[in-house]
Amino acid sequence: MPHPTRVSPAENAALLTRGQVLGYDAERMAFLFTMIDGASIVDCEISSAALDDLDGSKGTRPDDRETQFRRLRDVVERLAAYAFEQQGRRQRERVRIFSKHVKAL
Repeated sequence: MPHPTRVSPAENAALLTRGQVLGYDAERMAFLFTMIDGASIVDCEISSAALDDLDGSKGTRPDDRETQFRRLRDVVERLAAYAFEQQGRRQRERVRIFSKHVKAL
């Protein structure tokens, strides 16, 4: 996956806009959030490993995941917008970001 910062902010704004922070799901080991595509809500998640890769850290505690997500939110949302575009904007399909996507940057 090409580096998401290569997608201009104007293009990202046309794809998805910021939604809600839902929180960390310890069972899935992923942080859940939403983004908005027009009138539709797009469910998104980023794995804890991908968050740590973006942050340059390892083993962040579950209680610290929301703070970590909020600090990295802009970059995570660019990744989600890019992934959404690559999926062909399929409705009702959760956008998932994994460590392999971050390492490809």
